[in-house]
Amino acid sequence: MAPNRSTLLVLTVGLLIAIAALVQLLGGDSPDVVENETAPSSVSSQPSNSSDRSTSVMPTLDTSAPIASTPASPTTTLSVQRPVSITPIADGATRIAGYGSYLVDTDTVGDWSNYETLIYRNTDSGSKLIIELQNDVQVPVFSLGYSEQSSPIEGLRFLSEVTQDVRVIAVTALGGWEIDLLPDAFLWNQQIDAGNLPQAGEFMIFSSSGLAFVGSEQNPKAQGIGDLRVYNACHSPCSEENTTWVFKLGSTCSDSPNVSVREVGSEDFQQVTFSTKSETDQKVLSVEVGSYDWLQLLTPCEWSATPTVD
Repeated sequence: MAPNRSTLLVLTVGLLIAIAALVQLLGGDSPDVVENETAPSSVSSQPSNSSDRSTSVMPTLDTSAPIASTPASPTTTLSVQRPVSITPIADGATRIAGYGSYLVDTDTVGDWSNYETLIYRNTDSGSKLIIELQNDVQVPVFSLGYSEQSSPIEGLRFLSEVTQDVRVIAVTALGGWEIDLLPDAFLWNQQIDAGNLPQAGEFMIFSSSGLAFVGSEQNPKAQGIGDLRVYNACHSPCSEENTTWVFKLGSTCSDSPNVSVREVGSEDFQQVTFSTKSETDQKVLSVEVGSYDWLQLLTPCEWSATPTVD
């Protein structure tokens, strides 16, 4: 007898269910793959330590190209060196003026051999001023000036034969300065042209202030600052005996001066001893000098000078 239709339908449905179960079993984890593909959308805002961060690629540095850098702010101030001026004064004299340390070629100041006297001064009180006269290999042959002074620095020096080969004037200074180069007899002619004639019994004293006549009743003493030189020959009529020169140094002076004498017939100055005493906060020096000798006092201090004939 043939099966009825309901029984056949049930068998067919059961067969289809069995086939579906078998397909699902053989398909494996395909639903898990879909889930893994959609999972990143839920964590995309979180940082990751995985290799996925390498997708943000840094630009490659071209080592052949220059690297621009921001310059650091300067910590020092660059000073601009001021120019030196060289000016003719009168009658063959020349003035050199500058600021700070400088090297001056003597070829720029005229014929160096014509100069017999050098006057120097600083224009800023309280700063050092040291001058070296150097030869053609920049070796000092003559030095003058002072450092660490609270008072003005100035003085006068005579140029000698040892300075005839000078090629460079080397100035070491912190402020402004002046150097006057003077030919022979310039200071004497300056006084004569001004109508200042020496009186009987007067001596000549040379300093940064120029030439002064001292020793008479009208001019009993001279005053100045810095290095000086005295020609111990009185204007006649006078007594040609030894002369005692008394120097009073400024009350703020702590310097020990250098005193030397060049005797008649000698070419060199020799350092001499002198007596010293204190008088009203001043240092007083006494030096005996023979007639027609030269006396040189080297000091940065203020001074007064009085001659007394023995």
